[in-house]
Amino acid sequence: MDNIIERMFAFVDSPRERPWVAMGGLAIFILIGAVWVNQAQVLPGVSISETGLSGSVVDIMWDSDGDQALALVESGNDLEMMIRDSQGTWSALDCNCNVTSIGGTESQWVAGGEDGWIGIMNAGSTSISPRSFNWPNTPPEIVSLDGDFNDGWLIVQDGPNRLVHTWAGLNVSEGTSYSISTIVMDEVEAVSGGALIIGHDMAGSNPAQGQASSEVLIDAAGGSSASPQLTLLHRGAGSPFHTIVPMDDDSSFIAIVGGGDAIYGVSADRNVHRIAGSIGVSTIAIDDEGILWFKGDNGLSTLEIGDTQPTNLICPDGAPKDLTTAASSGGNIVMFSEDGSSRVTIDPTAQNSLLRSLSLLGDLILVLTFVAFAGFGGHALLRKHEIL
Repeated sequence: MDNIIERMFAFVDSPRERPWVAMGGLAIFILIGAVWVNQAQVLPGVSISETGLSGSVVDIMWDSDGDQALALVESGNDLEMMIRDSQGTWSALDCNCNVTSIGGTESQWVAGGEDGWIGIMNAGSTSISPRSFNWPNTPPEIVSLDGDFNDGWLIVQDGPNRLVHTWAGLNVSEGTSYSISTIVMDEVEAVSGGALIIGHDMAGSNPAQGQASSEVLIDAAGGSSASPQLTLLHRGAGSPFHTIVPMDDDSSFIAIVGGGDAIYGVSADRNVHRIAGSIGVSTIAIDDEGILWFKGDNGLSTLEIGDTQPTNLICPDGAPKDLTTAASSGGNIVMFSEDGSSRVTIDPTAQNSLLRSLSLLGDLILVLTFVAFAGFGGHALLRKHEIL
């Protein structure tokens, strides 16, 4: 061993070999830096698991811990309610109904279906209880609903018309249709001060994308008995909106609205602001720090509101590329593959941990580099003066 070390120091100390040693050291540092940067771009804190589901997840509600969930899953040409227990096992939820929509809060889940069927359940329960609403007329098909056990919002299909109702207890208000007949209301979400409705305009078109409809955002306001008042907030030529994410009270927006072409923020005074850098969005969620996570044409990205450009992320090997149905779950971001068979869980806090680790690793490399070159240089200097 001493002979090997002596030869290595002699090689480094040789004036003829020093340029090659320096070039080799530079190449090693470049290689380490490239590997380091590449690893830093891979999204940390990602786990991938099989769900056992046999259809795509259309909508999902999580409890506050992110362990149990109620999901609306495609089953052939029908929709089926599935529940997830704390062990991660999915099972069908029998409701003796043709379910069409789910909604609610982290503690109370609601579901709606054909013939005015309404069901309620506590988050994490294994059964759902029907509730008999007092409909003004014949019970219609429920298209979308949101709220809790006490009150909420409904979009229903009443013959050729779609109407918006509110409910309080068992009483349902008179319905309101939108004044423009070509606008179709698709989904309602309760937000601060009322509700937001997304839909599409059949009269609008986007020939460049082959679209026969356009994006529509409507504000809904009203009490428990009076008919809701509907106000058009946004009407554009982009692909229809698909997601409304309510925001906390301390946010500058009451909701984030995601669509096929952009993401918008809606303020408390119902002004709509396009968020820069959000193009081609297929699914969107927001974490506890207010960071947007979305899957778009450029893959998975994050965007802090106020930034002008999103940060593109690289998922680890084995993660599905066709991510959809994003949601915040117990502090994590959860997405599903398009066929529902795989679940991707992302811990947003792991990014900060990784950056901290990489910073410490960089400091360690610098220290080791200094020690190594100081050792080689000191040895060469002592050899030159014949001290060694």
